[in-house]
Amino acid sequence: MKKRSIATLLIAALILAALSAGCSGTDPQSAQTGASPMEPDNHLMPSAASPNAGQEGQTYFFTDFTGREVELPANIERIIPAGPLAQIVLFTLVPDKLVGLASALTGDQLQYMDDRFRSLPEIGHFSAGTFNLESVMVAAPQVIIDIGQASPGLADDMQSIQERTGIPTVFVQLDDIETMLTGYATLGGLLGASKQADRIISYISENILSVIERAEAIPDSQKARVYFGQNDGLTAMIANSIHSDVIDFAGGRNVADVEQTVRGGAAEISMEQLILWNPDIILFASGSIYDTVASLNEWSALRAVREGSYYEIPQGPYNWLGRPPSVNRLLGIRWLASLFHPEIFPFDMAQETREFYKLFYHWDLTDEQIGELLSRTT
Repeated sequence: MKKRSIATLLIAALILAALSAGCSGTDPQSAQTGASPMEPDNHLMPSAASPNAGQEGQTYFFTDFTGREVELPANIERIIPAGPLAQIVLFTLVPDKLVGLASALTGDQLQYMDDRFRSLPEIGHFSAGTFNLESVMVAAPQVIIDIGQASPGLADDMQSIQERTGIPTVFVQLDDIETMLTGYATLGGLLGASKQADRIISYISENILSVIERAEAIPDSQKARVYFGQNDGLTAMIANSIHSDVIDFAGGRNVADVEQTVRGGAAEISMEQLILWNPDIILFASGSIYDTVASLNEWSALRAVREGSYYEIPQGPYNWLGRPPSVNRLLGIRWLASLFHPEIFPFDMAQETREFYKLFYHWDLTDEQIGELLSRTT
């Protein structure tokens, strides 16, 4: 998250929520008013002009976060995401309007989704070079939406897709907690989903920014010293990377303050180095050595293993700490805060999980599903 006063973010979130709630669900004008109060530095804000928005067959001009002016239908009902970040964000907001997926859903993910998503075609994603333009045209969306972090040349790339498919293509920046506020406000107005956008903005302002603010006030000497490992446990997710942000937000300190040696904000380390760090808490990625670590002699040298202070990050439908690094991390902040500092954040994680999945994934968890998700987290 950009270095910006948490108090400023809280005020902005409340303004955005109020504006989002006040906008008509079918009026694209809210794409402009919902995004303006923050006025973040270093990126363009969207704008819209639509004298007849909401009438059947009418269009309006929308200026996206790259500065491109795109003519869009006033009433959008069919959408294709241009990548995995767009897929998860649009699913939280307007799942019934998706007519294709950037990435096919796994069986584990479909446990938390309606069966209709099984039949959606996989289009591929633009940034990976797998975007199938022919499949896009067959799906016949009214708009293609890319979501994430702006990069050089993105405007030209979006324009190229639009020209090759004849389908309006826009980009909305939504790559950290600050731009979640502006991004959801923009998308809510753009897609006629202001009420759901308002609920999500309110969740972030009330349940996430408040945790970050309180965690920032914890003295460094009292913050939990945390190690985050994957694969054989010795692939460390390093400090100051996007995959480590959640640890910082929740009042922890990532002990792996080293240079990246492999892709994705990770480094290969030695057991000796990990023993020297001797973290208070160890987090294991799903599919790593959580199940066997207690039986491995070299790992017993770590206090966290001997005392049982190691946990596996929940996975389903998306990892709570990233992959993709999107809104799924919000619940991870609540979970880690309660794990690191239960005296400050005494959250009922069963209830937290139930409410989050209902709001973001539109899914009513069973008690069995909650038990499975949390079975390795406490």
